[in-house]
Amino acid sequence: VRRRPALTAAVSGLVLIVLSLGTIGYKATFDLASGSMPKTKESMVVQDEMQKAYSAGAAAPTDVYLTSTDGKALDKSAFDAYAKRLGAVDGVATARMTQLNKDGTTADFTVTLNYEASTDKAIEAVGKVRDVAHSGAPEGTEALVGGMSSIYKDINAAVNHDYRTVFPVAAVLIMVILGLLLRSVVAPWYLMASVGLGFGATLGATVWIFQDGQGHSGLMFMLPVIMYLFVVAIGTDYNILMIARLREEAREGREPREAAGMALRHAGPTVAAAGFILAATFATMMLAGNSLLTEMGFAVSFGIAVAAFVMAMFFTPSLTALIGHAAWWPGHGDRAQEPALGTGGGSLASGQVPDQGRDTVSQDSLGGRE
Repeated sequence: VRRRPALTAAVSGLVLIVLSLGTIGYKATFDLASGSMPKTKESMVVQDEMQKAYSAGAAAPTDVYLTSTDGKALDKSAFDAYAKRLGAVDGVATARMTQLNKDGTTADFTVTLNYEASTDKAIEAVGKVRDVAHSGAPEGTEALVGGMSSIYKDINAAVNHDYRTVFPVAAVLIMVILGLLLRSVVAPWYLMASVGLGFGATLGATVWIFQDGQGHSGLMFMLPVIMYLFVVAIGTDYNILMIARLREEAREGREPREAAGMALRHAGPTVAAAGFILAATFATMMLAGNSLLTEMGFAVSFGIAVAAFVMAMFFTPSLTALIGHAAWWPGHGDRAQEPALGTGGGSLASGQVPDQGRDTVSQDSLGGRE
């Protein structure tokens, strides 16, 4: 970090970027039962038997509710044609009217998909069912689509919206806090960039191991949010610990590269110990034998390890050393502090001439103190 900050920043940054490439293949899954429950459990046996006997979507069918908008009874003669339209949708196995309320104003059409309710294909198919159900509803009626696949589709849309909203808003708020804490406009940008790369590297590594390596259809849909909370929060904390120590070393009169090296020497062991303990704690979740807990345990522990041993140890201090004094613009918080006149010997009497030699020795010793 001190002698070759450019090489250190390039190597550590390249590691983060390469791992982040795995995010391209990220897929979310809502199948919380597969891999989480032993196949011998009664609920899983029933699900497998229903898929063999009927279709994969028989265990959790989709319901289309056709309701009268004027309060009058529905025209039963239109039910067969409406059911045929629903049954003709790609991905639908069967569709039929199953029950009618006593007033005749609401009819329930049970639609069985060819796919298990939590799969990507089922969620895509239920979207097509919605389109046909809405557009093909007889005049004077309104159609609403329910069922687990429909719920998953809405959750997926909500989560994607939250990702586009929460992530940037949280990043901006963290940058503002960093700017106020460090009194710098420059440092928060590359600190957040390093944390962002750490998050991408964590998600990418998880995708490569579990999706590509172990053949999972996707990662738990809430995993990116959980990772974001831990990796961004802890990564930012570790960066603050390191850069705050670096600033203290710079205020002792050291140049940026020397200050970065000293910061790593003194704050590095603390960050390493904290990161190792926390990562090892979360890694124990991988022993549960549950695919969801295994994914979560690996992702969080790996993200913390990346934050501690790559970002805070090498990437952030190396970048700070390279950017130099400009990293603290406009506050110049790294400038060496001049000692007050007469410090350590009381105030000078009026008209007394200070000892120039003693002041020089004091300044020299301050600049050389670790």
